[in-house]
Amino acid sequence: MISPPGASQLGLRLTIALRDSQGNTAELLGVLQEKCTIKKRDGSLATFDPDSITHWRVVTEVSKKAGFGAPLSMRIRDLEAAAATTWPADTTEEFGKWLLRASKDNPLLQNSGLPTGARPFGEPGMEIESALINVEDFYRRNAFPPAITVPLPAYTQLDEYLETQGWNVAAEYSFMVIDTSDLQPLKQDERFTTTISEVPTDAWFAIQGQELSDNLYRYPANYLTILIDGQSVASGRIAFNGDWGVITHVFVKSEHRQQGIGRLIMHALADTAREQNCRKLTLQVNSNDFPAMSLCESLRFRFHHRDRCRMSLTHQFPNS
Repeated sequence: MISPPGASQLGLRLTIALRDSQGNTAELLGVLQEKCTIKKRDGSLATFDPDSITHWRVVTEVSKKAGFGAPLSMRIRDLEAAAATTWPADTTEEFGKWLLRASKDNPLLQNSGLPTGARPFGEPGMEIESALINVEDFYRRNAFPPAITVPLPAYTQLDEYLETQGWNVAAEYSFMVIDTSDLQPLKQDERFTTTISEVPTDAWFAIQGQELSDNLYRYPANYLTILIDGQSVASGRIAFNGDWGVITHVFVKSEHRQQGIGRLIMHALADTAREQNCRKLTLQVNSNDFPAMSLCESLRFRFHHRDRCRMSLTHQFPNS
């Protein structure tokens, strides 16, 4: 039996791993308040059974840099939660700690189940076989093929299990992170006019399309548009959740690419983040989108983790 934290750890920041009698695992990170109580980062209190502790340690210093600090599995869940919250789906349901999402505007990430709980399977609140049946039922009711996004390496065992059950890989996305301070303001190029607003404008919609309009008003965000001679040529979006500025919808018209506009968008969105006292930025890039990956790497974004989208073998995922 592991000796639990004692009086000498009161007031210290700890990470505690737990396993109950059914084999379910959980992780806690926070400041020890009492012998069996820890205060989490959001201010809530969590109690735990000292007999269920498998290991614990004092977190002596948590880095404030993007993508560092807490244990990797907790950082992954933090990023996944920020991304899901800042671009909410049309329809959602929760099964235990699995979030099922359905949206007409994004046939991959927003039309997939997302595990958010402890390893190995993300705590769906039922046996994994039953959880998969619920996923299939949810997506059939919403007229989408059943799909699950597996954040790796946090849920490697879930990914391996889905492989054995005939769930194919539909796409993979790389979560990239950077400190806002690494994207300092660029010298203004007189060819371009940059606008930023708290609501999407007609100029922004000219790039992104009106079909996104329902989703845009579910969470506050800032919308950036780049214009040349009054004509929209590129756009992007940034929303804030917790410590993170989440960048989405970066797009440059094909005839205006290779002019440094993508880089300009990223720096301008970082300027907006600084105005909001946000020090960390993240975005998701299709791992096969080599120009986008190259842009992120040239700007010194760091790879954090991978999202693997899987769907049943008997279904064909719609093109994105």
